[in-house]
Amino acid sequence: MYVHIESLLRQKIVTGQLEPGERLLTERDLAAGFGVSQITVRTALANLEAEKLIVRRRGKGTFVSPTVPVREKIIVTGDIQSFARDAERYEVKVVGIETKKVNQTRVARDLQGFFDIGADGDITVIRRVRLLQGNPVSFIENFISSEVARNVTEQDLSEHLLQKILADKSGVSIGKSESYLESVPAEADVAELLHSHMFAPLFLLTAHLWLSSGEPLQVVHVFMRPEYYKYKIDSERRESTE
Repeated sequence: MYVHIESLLRQKIVTGQLEPGERLLTERDLAAGFGVSQITVRTALANLEAEKLIVRRRGKGTFVSPTVPVREKIIVTGDIQSFARDAERYEVKVVGIETKKVNQTRVARDLQGFFDIGADGDITVIRRVRLLQGNPVSFIENFISSEVARNVTEQDLSEHLLQKILADKSGVSIGKSESYLESVPAEADVAELLHSHMFAPLFLLTAHLWLSSGEPLQVVHVFMRPEYYKYKIDSERRESTE
């Protein structure tokens, strides 16, 4: 429960609903308002204090930090390739490259349908974390056929975009892609990598990419901390010709 309290207070602070220097309600009042124990509230406040979003003054109370770190949100348009091209602003930490059985992944059914392979088929999983000013903001999982990914190294991934590596080493040319955006709770391993909490809400961008020949290339999962991202939809009003 403290995760929800922490997320709500964080959102109010970073959006300016709670202003720098503003005093928060007491732990007792926050506990009563949320219907939880003071220990739960105390845990949430401790995490916000560690992020330097609040300051706690003995005998005076808890206040919004006078210098709240400004977080310029990263705009996501839903196009996975534009998301990849935006990679220059990040540091990249390679978590690993490994071959797994499809049924050992978190998206077994999706992979079986997309690649038309059985549950005991092999798939290469590439895992990376993107950091912004030292803070992990997104976790990326690429699920690619082992044949296509055989020449990809961790050194490559620390220096270049995966798309460029595949083009240079395997002659891969991307054709079409489809992307989906949804909200999901953080699983334990994802929460640990993103310095978040289990069950904390995350954005999940899922993309399916095909080769220019029409063959399936990869499934991509991008887990994003919502306090760092916002989704953009462009539209243009068109006059009817009828």
